[in-house]
Amino acid sequence: MLTINLLLVAGALFWIYFLWSRRRLYLLMLRMPGPIGLPILGSSLENIITYKRKLSFRTKYLNKYGSTILTWMGPVPFIVTRDPKIVEDIFSSPDCHNKSQHIVNAITSCMGNGLLGKQDPDWIDRRRHFNPAFKHDLLLSFFHIFDTETKILMNVLDTYVNQGETDVVPEMLKWSFRIAAQTTMGSEVKHDEHFKNGSLVECFESLICHSTLNILMPLVQNKIISKLCSYDKLRADNFSRIQKMLDNVVNKKVNLSPESDSDPEINIVINRAMELYRKGDISYMDVKSECCIMIAAGYDTSALTVYHTLFLLANHPEHQDAVFEELCAAFPETGNFEITYPDMQKLDYLERVIKETLRLIPAIPITARETKSDVRLSNGVLIPKGVVIGIDMFHTHRNPEVWGPDADKFSPDNFLAENVELRHPYAYIPFAKGKRNCIGSKYAMMSSKFALCRILRNYRISTRFLYKDLVYVDNMTMKLAEYPRLKLQRRT
Repeated sequence: MLTINLLLVAGALFWIYFLWSRRRLYLLMLRMPGPIGLPILGSSLENIITYKRKLSFRTKYLNKYGSTILTWMGPVPFIVTRDPKIVEDIFSSPDCHNKSQHIVNAITSCMGNGLLGKQDPDWIDRRRHFNPAFKHDLLLSFFHIFDTETKILMNVLDTYVNQGETDVVPEMLKWSFRIAAQTTMGSEVKHDEHFKNGSLVECFESLICHSTLNILMPLVQNKIISKLCSYDKLRADNFSRIQKMLDNVVNKKVNLSPESDSDPEINIVINRAMELYRKGDISYMDVKSECCIMIAAGYDTSALTVYHTLFLLANHPEHQDAVFEELCAAFPETGNFEITYPDMQKLDYLERVIKETLRLIPAIPITARETKSDVRLSNGVLIPKGVVIGIDMFHTHRNPEVWGPDADKFSPDNFLAENVELRHPYAYIPFAKGKRNCIGSKYAMMSSKFALCRILRNYRISTRFLYKDLVYVDNMTMKLAEYPRLKLQRRT
């Protein structure tokens, strides 16, 4: 009996200590509005069970409690904001460079460790080392890849002409994956059997979804729970298939001498990673992880940006016609016409359409930073060290206090120069901002614009699915509960 009493006392003392050690977090609840999370499970469970991970979960709370709120991911406090002033506080603060460790762990456990998982100060050197892989001159050298792969996509789309509404998303993902793999790992990857059959897209999609589940439900990261739910086996199977392709390419790099300075691929991601490997700065596994994460980050976002743009233009034919007229002036002939960078620079209206698409349906719906010391926001609230702040890009881009009562409507005029000047500079953040912004933002815009030139010059896009009926799903990259089918008709 005495032993039991001692255990109860010890347990009570431990619980009191635990609560006391987290007192600053609980005091934060008094200073910030938001829903009260369930013990241990937090607020995410309601999202998964009731809302089925729909973004309307956060829409409800932001509309109810205000533009900056406190929620809970399991027992972890999670601040969410759509306020451009708070967004600027976070992206410009040297104490908010670090990605959320919880989110980093969720992703790296599925795809390996790389630039994404680096924290202060290590990420600065790693980012600086990989910057040449996304320089303007190198991106221009990728045009032959954009051209070849877009021609393959066009051949497939040709089979959809006059066939009614068709699911084009799988082909968009394959197109973008082939480009991302080649621009990350070099032309050698084209000869790999796993690349040729296109099956790896499903593997990457599965890992992205698994990473999202790890983020929303921290308990799933527990090895025992993951095994009981069969998540661990599914993750391992998909990861293993991806690793076979990576091994085939990286092994050849290991056994070859370093690329000469005249090699056009000297600065692509895999070669920058191999340079670190040969210096002993990273492991063989890290080389593969850098490539894996870069491919995953690049292909999914670019493919969906192109698809979302096509869908929005299908719903707004007057804007599609305006884009078509601009494309006809730049490219008088249909088919596989040549596209140069100067040509694309002239397409102002298409540029505004893409930006408006990324406003309404950003490729990444939310990103998170973790405070490495106390941070005082511009609203006066002191955020304790170690708290995660989610910059909700989706809702920042639709904040009616910034974008007006028609914030949800499609209007490329939002990006006329005179309108941009009137807005807060952090009201539009599809690629984040600050020192740790998206390293591949220019790559994403360039590859997406290239494909849209060809598709929209050659086809009229239509759909019966209405824009207002889209249902957005919480994920690492933007997902829809249902992907509308598109109808293609050939242009002349």
